[in-house]
Amino acid sequence: MATRCRNNRHVARLIGVALATALAGAAMAEDCNLQHVEGFTEPAATVEVAAREPGIVATMRAEVGQRVSAGDVLAELDKTIAQGEVDSARVRALANGRIAIAEARRDLARRKMTEVAKLEKSRAVRPLEIIEARAELQVAEAEVEAVLDERRTAELALASAVAHLSLLDIKAPFDGVVSAIHRKQSELAGAGGDARLVTLLKLETLNADFFVPVACFGDISAGMPLDVRLAREGRVLKAQVRDVGSEIDAPTGLRRIGIEIANPDYRLLSGERIVISLPIRTALR
Repeated sequence: MATRCRNNRHVARLIGVALATALAGAAMAEDCNLQHVEGFTEPAATVEVAAREPGIVATMRAEVGQRVSAGDVLAELDKTIAQGEVDSARVRALANGRIAIAEARRDLARRKMTEVAKLEKSRAVRPLEIIEARAELQVAEAEVEAVLDERRTAELALASAVAHLSLLDIKAPFDGVVSAIHRKQSELAGAGGDARLVTLLKLETLNADFFVPVACFGDISAGMPLDVRLAREGRVLKAQVRDVGSEIDAPTGLRRIGIEIANPDYRLLSGERIVISLPIRTALR
């Protein structure tokens, strides 16, 4: 009898869970009254490419709407002074005169020391002369090390000057499209703290954010594929969930979903209207 009661209670609990699940599903279906939500594409990155130090724009190579590749030179700052510093540093780094003189003195001191050592065996040289010869050799060898240190310092200075010169070539940090030019030729970049030269958009991937009622959200997570529709053409695009909002906006009951759309041929533009059908789970592949 006790066993039969326990079984009856277990069955009742199962029926209760099933009813609750069914009611929840019905509530979700009733609450998700929207057929779709809309969002707008935006670049995966928008970067203000700036000069690293103040300078006069010698050449502006970029144009609005131009497609560029990572490493392309967008603008050049005046290099007159920087090029002079490189040339001067190169002369110092390649100079061999002081090294040749120091090495000649060292070689002479070595020969002298060799001869003094021979005379020392026959006691034909005074002890003071031996001390002087050894000291001259040590000084000569130290002078060679000193001029070699100067050479290494000059080489480092040359590398620094070359690196500084390269900074005057303003390069694209990634593949993208130029959307704005902030300086013209002969204008000063960096004046008043504004060092911007070019605005660059990364459009090979487009992002879009949507705010969706929780009832229409479905079981989705970052990385899942998602079908969306391009409003101006009505065609379906393949997208991927970039991230999902970690909280619900209490007043509106909305939750954010971010997607990304591959755009390798740049056919899609920033600001395109994108439509997601609701509930979202029906759009998952």
